[in-house]
Amino acid sequence: MMAKRLLPLLFLPLLLSCEDASDKLFPQPRPVQLPAETRVGANTFGCHVNGEVWEANNISTLAGKVLTPHAYYKNGELRVDAFRRLQVDGPITNFYFTVGQVTGPGVYELAEKGSSAKLTTANGLVDYSADSPHAGTLTITRLDTTGAHPGIAGRFSLRTVARPGTSRPADFPAELTITDGRFDIQLRH
Repeated sequence: MMAKRLLPLLFLPLLLSCEDASDKLFPQPRPVQLPAETRVGANTFGCHVNGEVWEANNISTLAGKVLTPHAYYKNGELRVDAFRRLQVDGPITNFYFTVGQVTGPGVYELAEKGSSAKLTTANGLVDYSADSPHAGTLTITRLDTTGAHPGIAGRFSLRTVARPGTSRPADFPAELTITDGRFDIQLRH
């Protein structure tokens, strides 16, 4: 009778080790947080959107290619694209910046001619843009196009509004304030 009661206890270590193995197969996502401000090509992009943390996905494929964020620089035009990390809530899924006439580190207006900032939503129904003068700035702190590890790093902040003519769901704000933005991305050619 006592042996039957002890039998389940003998399997307890086996069951506990299975739980540890499943944690390794399906690791818990790390908490969403703003990435550190770096200048080493860390492929990071994050900001606060209306006070909530927004962090770009930063995963590598089996072939080692990083899916997001991306930065392209050619003939003075910079384009940065970032896609939201899946664990982040909120309506905004994508950031797109285009900045014309980038010559090196410095401060660039996001609503000047040749420059734009656009944020999109998962359902594609609402686009937010920085169209008004002085809507935001992009500060480039590193631009290396010729070194062993070409990359760009910087900060950004802006105010965007829903594009006119879009049917905005009630839970999507009419205006977004983006603060504490930072990125550090390897350049693509």
